[in-house]
Amino acid sequence: MTTTNGTPDPKIIDLINEKKGNGILTSLEYFPPRTETGVKNLNSRMDRMRDNLNPLFTDMTWGAGGSTADLSMELALRAHSTGHVANLHLTCTNMSKNGDPIAAVHEALKTALDGGIRNI
Repeated sequence: MTTTNGTPDPKIIDLINEKKGNGILTSLEYFPPRTETGVKNLNSRMDRMRDNLNPLFTDMTWGAGGSTADLSMELALRAHSTGHVANLHLTCTNMSKNGDPIAAVHEALKTALDGGIRNI
């Protein structure tokens, strides 16, 4: 299932319900790499796997304790903008924006929503 840039993703549960009884469903899960070269490799791999496997959705993990939060968000937004139905893991521990964990979670949710991600 692919989406177009600028169009909000469909909800994963709706996609599953549409496909019930139609064979095996696949999804992809990735974690943020540690290097810029790793990010480039991941982007290429995500594109190849999307084209070859046609996954129902693609999941991006959130770094433990928010250690890769910004990169996780960037990768999830890129996945959405390149035709994946994005699912974003959001770990709310150790998140803070100016000392306020609620503001940090709110900002992450707003960024995902504004970027078309509807599955968290």
